[in-house]
Amino acid sequence: MENNQRITKQELEKIYGVDRTTIEVWRKRYGLPIIEISSHSKYIRREDLIDWEDRMKTNLEVEV
Repeated sequence: MENNQRITKQELEKIYGVDRTTIEVWRKRYGLPIIEISSHSKYIRREDLIDWEDRMKTNLEVEV
């Protein structure tokens, strides 16, 4: 699989079963590294998503 695979914001919504508002909250509050091409075109690199998920898991483990 290509390292720079792009996942659109809409695909993220389907993957996680959340709406666009939740993705925006994750972006602003938790640093989800979304790349914005235009107001209607946003994506994240697959490797960046995996790194972000790993950081979130680590943060949750530390808080517990």
